[in-house]
Amino acid sequence: MKLLKLVDLIGQVLMLSIGITLWLIPGNTQSLFPAYYLVGSWQLLSLFLHYLLKPGWLNLKDRRIYAKTLLWTFVIGLVCTMLLTVSGAVLLFFLAMLFFVSPAYATWYFIIGLTEWKTIKNRELIHLKR
Repeated sequence: MKLLKLVDLIGQVLMLSIGITLWLIPGNTQSLFPAYYLVGSWQLLSLFLHYLLKPGWLNLKDRRIYAKTLLWTFVIGLVCTMLLTVSGAVLLFFLAMLFFVSPAYATWYFIIGLTEWKTIKNRELIHLKR
């Protein structure tokens, strides 16, 4: 399980690094969207995998809050999509807000993972305390 957490954290940093590197290549006409998709996909996969495996060091409280926030974001996105027939501006506003909120979600999830990593490291050292 320690390996899972380490791969998760390194994978997040790697996906972000790959996305930013692709964006910085001269002559690249892409925006930062590939980085959004890489990191977001990795973190969603990680979230589901952690819920399936349920390791003992899992920070359930923060993960539940994060998962509920993502679910509500998805629900709001669906509602905005349904309102597209009324006004396209609603969906455009939602997508613009999502563009700015997504890095905060990614940072939040990375901090959750980092906290879990610290928990793992502290549990390894607990037998050394007197």
